[in-house]
Amino acid sequence: MSVQPTAEPLSGGTPIPLTEPTSAGPEAAAPAAQPYIAAAQPYSVGYAAPAQAAAAAQDRTAATQSQSAAAQAQSTVAQPHPAAAQVYPAQQYQQAYAAAPQQYSGTVAQQPAAGQSSLLNLAPTSPELLAEIAATKQAHLRSTQGMRGALNKVGFSLGLSPAERRIQDRRTRIRRQLTRNYQIAVISVKGGVGRTTTVAALGSTYAELRADRVVAVDANPDFSDLASRTSRHPYGLTLRDLAMAPQLDSFAAVQSFASVNSADLAVVASPWSPEAAAPLTGAEYVAGVGILRRHYNLLVIDCGTGVLDSATATVLRTSDAVVVVTPATVRGVTGAVATLRWLDAHGLSQQLAASMVAIVHQHPARPTVEVDKIEELFAAAERPTRTLPYDPHLAEGGEIDLRLLQEETAVAFEELAAALADWFPSHPAATAYTDRGVHR
Repeated sequence: MSVQPTAEPLSGGTPIPLTEPTSAGPEAAAPAAQPYIAAAQPYSVGYAAPAQAAAAAQDRTAATQSQSAAAQAQSTVAQPHPAAAQVYPAQQYQQAYAAAPQQYSGTVAQQPAAGQSSLLNLAPTSPELLAEIAATKQAHLRSTQGMRGALNKVGFSLGLSPAERRIQDRRTRIRRQLTRNYQIAVISVKGGVGRTTTVAALGSTYAELRADRVVAVDANPDFSDLASRTSRHPYGLTLRDLAMAPQLDSFAAVQSFASVNSADLAVVASPWSPEAAAPLTGAEYVAGVGILRRHYNLLVIDCGTGVLDSATATVLRTSDAVVVVTPATVRGVTGAVATLRWLDAHGLSQQLAASMVAIVHQHPARPTVEVDKIEELFAAAERPTRTLPYDPHLAEGGEIDLRLLQEETAVAFEELAAALADWFPSHPAATAYTDRGVHR
């Protein structure tokens, strides 16, 4: 027979048999076990009460915290913080965008249609669109002269005066870009009228203001002193030496035959000297200048007084523009008119169309002939004129330094250089307009 396990009684008495539990619950238990079950219920309730009390306490704490947070939120809405009342710029844009999104979105906010690219077409349709895009505060040139310049020294920021803008415009014309080499011949039918002085000052003006290479050539077959008005060669080399030199391929080799003055003007001297056996010929000029044309953009040629000699005639035929120098005298004006007629009579119509008359004042006193009448005379022949005033530095007869010229004289030579530069050849796309926007 089998023995059933038993358990000790709760407080003495008969042991409780340990039997398999049934699915019927405690009501279906054996009648003998009912007294023991009833005796154990107070103990099970005692153990469950603390757990139920702790859970109830946690529920009360959560409810209290929720009520406190709700009250605090209501208080915050009723009385906002002073900093919260301030509307910042970013918030303004956000509020405005929320109120009217189409006003700020434009085409960017629109969704691309099916099959279309979402990339924006940023390619400008015309240069004017890019011209409208500018900085809010652009830098500008400040005046350095006159009252504007004085005010700028004490903290003002005034722009260029009308006179300074005219200087900028004139020098821009002088710096006009060349697409090929260009030759200017300076001529007079009478000596001692300022032709060589004009060559030296005009060439120095170009060399100082332009970025390309400028050379002045003394092609006078007779006595000439261009080197003494600019800079003498340290070894006495001349145009004839250049024409006879073999294998001159580099610029350094060609430059060695020229002297350079204070304005960076290269000067090739005339071969004339008391010991010279023959004057400069047209063939020697063509050979020498042919070498210079391969290395210099702008050539200013000092011609002789005789338009019939070989060298001068060659210079005129190969030049692009001609400057006729004349003093403010009746005889000088007569010679200038004869020179223009000679150009016309010998088929040099191109040089005549690009010719200009320079009226030189050789003395500080007022000339005996009215300059206005001289200008009217050449204006009737459709030839422009420029007046070169008397200058003490030029009257000295020594080397010319542009820094020592009076302001009026320097401006006069710049005006002459700018007027000649208006005839410079330009690119095909810019032939219809000058750099000042004037149709020609």
